[in-house]
Amino acid sequence: MEIYVKYNKSKISLNRHHQLEKAIKTRHFFTLSFGCIIGVGWIIILGEWLSKAGPLGTILAFIGGGALMMMIGLCYAEVATMLPASGGEVVYAFEIWGTKTSFAMGWLLALSFIATVSFEAIATGWIINTLIPGIEGTTLYKLGGVAIRQGGLFIGLTGMAFLTFINYRSIKFAAVFQEILTYALLIISFVFIIAGLVLGKLSNLEPLFANSGATQVIKGIISVFIMIPFMLSGFEVIPQTVEEKAPGISLRLVGKVILISLATACIFYILCILSASMVIPWRNIISLNLPAAGAFEKAFHSPLMAKLVLFSGLCGIITTWNTCFITATRIIFALGRAHIIPPLFGRIHPIFMSPYFSVIFVGISGSLGSLLGRGAIVPVANVTGATIALAYASTCLVLIKLRCKRPKQNRPFRVPGGLVTAVGGLLSSFLMLFLALYYPYISSKEKMPLEWMIIFIWVALGFLFWFFARKFRTRLSESERYRLILGAAKDGQEK
Repeated sequence: MEIYVKYNKSKISLNRHHQLEKAIKTRHFFTLSFGCIIGVGWIIILGEWLSKAGPLGTILAFIGGGALMMMIGLCYAEVATMLPASGGEVVYAFEIWGTKTSFAMGWLLALSFIATVSFEAIATGWIINTLIPGIEGTTLYKLGGVAIRQGGLFIGLTGMAFLTFINYRSIKFAAVFQEILTYALLIISFVFIIAGLVLGKLSNLEPLFANSGATQVIKGIISVFIMIPFMLSGFEVIPQTVEEKAPGISLRLVGKVILISLATACIFYILCILSASMVIPWRNIISLNLPAAGAFEKAFHSPLMAKLVLFSGLCGIITTWNTCFITATRIIFALGRAHIIPPLFGRIHPIFMSPYFSVIFVGISGSLGSLLGRGAIVPVANVTGATIALAYASTCLVLIKLRCKRPKQNRPFRVPGGLVTAVGGLLSSFLMLFLALYYPYISSKEKMPLEWMIIFIWVALGFLFWFFARKFRTRLSESERYRLILGAAKDGQEK
């Protein structure tokens, strides 16, 4: 049953103890989103893409996947500007389906983003060790046959402590840090992309596809296509932080930034694929360790070029790490502010106006996850892909319901194509969800994959958490909870 209650302002009021700092400017929204989308994955798996589809096939996969993600991004742009409250999908689920669904969505997304925070801590140590060989040091212990080394663990935990500190201080600190690193990533990447396009050879792109024959070409493109939604995820940080936009920033402009960041990221990936494939014959890239960096090193006989690529990847890791950290804290904060989980998680620092308790919780949880080492990277990526696809489907469905039930409600950003685009986004999300769950099953030779086990365990823990948090939920009526979740957004909504 749809939840749309009128709140009683006399019962519970929103004050500065419930509201986050309003400090994010338009350029910060772009760098938060773009910086989260562009990580280090393309540097590592470029060779796999080319081996499956070839340079043109990979580019076509990104064009198709980018179009799919743009439909989903359009749905987010409309819903996020209609309901501009911290928590994103948690808020949207509450608006339509109420407390239970809101908790379920928040619980699954919390797993996704805290796991990604741990993933980035592990990957940062990996890249720094490649840039400075030997820095990882001695082996502390092994987990699943993978060594966890002293230096890599220290780098991950130190980085986690730093991100916890700047996010504790305020969103403004975190946004400025993100801005600096994102522009550094763009400037460094511009150098090697231009070098590849200008000094590379078009003949190195041949053959354009990895295999001959229409069936094999299509199969190769599809095998890369299914990875694209994961590579282009990260724009969700904007809906999570839209409540914190600076005064005078229009919601319509915020919606546009979602689409701009997605389109820019897709173009960035295509240019990186093209430039790396032009500097040396692309079949020679496949066998290289860290293929993108190796290609530029071989082409220019310069370790410096490889280090430039890796340094841009390091910037990408840290920007993704920072934005996933922010997103995780906002999900938990939204649940705490609504008393769906203990309200301690919804507390705001009286001076810094940050969700400080949620920040500390994510910092500690992410640090514990980083102790698992590199063996956890692939399962974490697959679990994240599944939960994010579910969130995409939920948001597209929310838009469809809002369009049908409340056609006259204020919409600062309107989706071109209306319901047709929304349905397209919903079907695309279900396709992503199916692939994210099915491929681990196939890879495990039709046995219970680790990813399924992680999800089942987390869901079971969610049921327990829901049961024990009952006393906090019953302290508020649904109308009072609605006021806490959506009141500030409704009161301050702009066109």
